[in-house]
Amino acid sequence: MTSDIKFIFFDMGKVLLEFDHQRLIDQVAALAKKPGDEVEQILFQSPHDLENRFERGELNGDQFHRAFCEVADCEVGKDDLMLAVADIFWLNTSIVHVLTQLSYVNFPMAILSNTCEAHWDFAVRHFAAVGQMFRQRVLSYEEKSMKPDGKIYQAAIALAKEITGCEPGEIFFTDDRQENVDAARQAGMHAELYVSTRELAEQLRQRGVPVTG
Repeated sequence: MTSDIKFIFFDMGKVLLEFDHQRLIDQVAALAKKPGDEVEQILFQSPHDLENRFERGELNGDQFHRAFCEVADCEVGKDDLMLAVADIFWLNTSIVHVLTQLSYVNFPMAILSNTCEAHWDFAVRHFAAVGQMFRQRVLSYEEKSMKPDGKIYQAAIALAKEITGCEPGEIFFTDDRQENVDAARQAGMHAELYVSTRELAEQLRQRGVPVTG
């Protein structure tokens, strides 16, 4: 069976890697010696919204560190803060079998993720499924655009076309958030909500991609 798909994009969080949002808040709160609800407000709510600005590429690591210390009125080391923000992931072991099969046949694939500098650096260092199996990526903090904004999907389509010459209708994307799946479909890509690796493998097989799972 000839595959309709020439390129596959995977989301990172809740697809390749599991993560715990509350762990981030608790670790940063412990480091800064501040209440968790105060830290959550600083990182994820207006007017500061520091973590989301970090993921959008509006702040780099140094700027994020300085802004957090200023807003939280505390002094913490940059490396300590980056670790507290980033050490929240663990591998989705079920998906490794699918990635291994795709890598074995050199199937073109990349990561398409809303993420920040700290999360990406941590993931690459600690998880071979990210750092070794993926040579290409489209990341929100580098593109300065977050899913489901259309700009980041156009960057993904351009990358896939540059590598394989494929069109949007020959690209498959999986993500754990329905709004991101819908936006990918609007951009012309095949896209499916990630529920389980078994379902993902079946979705790929239906499109002629040779995987088991």
